[in-house]
Amino acid sequence: MKTSLLRLLAAFVAGSSLVATAPAALAQDTVKIGVVGPYTGPFAVAGQSFRHGIDAYMALHGNQAGGRKVEVIYRDSAGADPTLSKRLAEELVVKDKVSMLAGFYLSPEVAATAPVANAAKTPLFIVNAATPALMKMSPYFVRMGQAINQPAELAAVYARQQGKSRGYVAVGDYGPGHIVETSFIEKFKSEGGQIVGNVRIPLNTADFAPFAERIANANPDVLQIFIPPGAASVAFSKALAARGLTQKVLIIGQGEAEDSDLPLFDDSIVGFKSIIYIDANAKNAENQAFADWLKKNAGPTVKPNSFSIGAFDAMHLAYKMLNDQKGKPFSGEAAMKSMPNYSWKSPRGPITIDPVTREPIQNFYLREVIKAADGTKSNRVVTTWEQVKPTPLSN
Repeated sequence: MKTSLLRLLAAFVAGSSLVATAPAALAQDTVKIGVVGPYTGPFAVAGQSFRHGIDAYMALHGNQAGGRKVEVIYRDSAGADPTLSKRLAEELVVKDKVSMLAGFYLSPEVAATAPVANAAKTPLFIVNAATPALMKMSPYFVRMGQAINQPAELAAVYARQQGKSRGYVAVGDYGPGHIVETSFIEKFKSEGGQIVGNVRIPLNTADFAPFAERIANANPDVLQIFIPPGAASVAFSKALAARGLTQKVLIIGQGEAEDSDLPLFDDSIVGFKSIIYIDANAKNAENQAFADWLKKNAGPTVKPNSFSIGAFDAMHLAYKMLNDQKGKPFSGEAAMKSMPNYSWKSPRGPITIDPVTREPIQNFYLREVIKAADGTKSNRVVTTWEQVKPTPLSN
């Protein structure tokens, strides 16, 4: 679909100067991976989590793959600036001679960097950006998170299964929020539900009470939300609770209340449901090893999140590519040919790279915030959708 978001993403690609195609790396002793992320500025928590995932993977699996030493070079996008991200990627490829790129917080950053990956034939692991249209911009992109429409569609199906018929959608007023809004509405209607209202909330909103009032007046029985994590999600949760909505409406989000963020919320967040592809408290061996490393090395309250798991799995694929080409000059083209249908055990659960979309086939988890006897809050998995295949938007 030719939405304003798609035009925005394309604008970063149109007219971009392409870097000269980088020569294939020799069978060198050291292979470099460039990671672009927001290590300072308003999104620095995400960049810090990128580092946590990479550091944990290398601590658990060593710093060598395919007979080569692996070196990671970080570059700061300082607030997710698409123009800066593209320039940093060019410098990493041309000057630092990296063989792979990873990171990137927001979708416009990835869109801006597509010409760099294409010209240099450099695999790029998208750790967080979730716009479905991105994957058509480069055959060298591999998504390590999710397409943003998937959990919204699952939420619509779940709500109808629970007998909910009056839907309302409240999202942040930016591209990903618009996709969540459209995806939930279309799926909810197709399942026989009725949409009684929707609202796009400006990202600089501090007072959420008027929006909570509008939602309450529409009298929905299910509310799909998509609000940036942090202060905005905390304030919105309190506003919904003040209008009594948290007690009488099924509220479903995505990453608004991750386990590491729950200490920011009061008890009004208890009962909040979310759908995402990770479970910070999963008992599989991979997640337990990852969680133990974070607790010991990043802090006693740090838990796996989508940013750190995405970076962790990006390193797994990077190591696979290097192991596949042991003793040979590294080739991005050959590396990408090894991706289709590749499966492994991740902290998030079993995962396979879809051969058509280069998106992950993975589990999605419906989680509910609970409060333990000692007062601590956590997400408990209520429902699991196993090995959900990508459902990218058609255009």
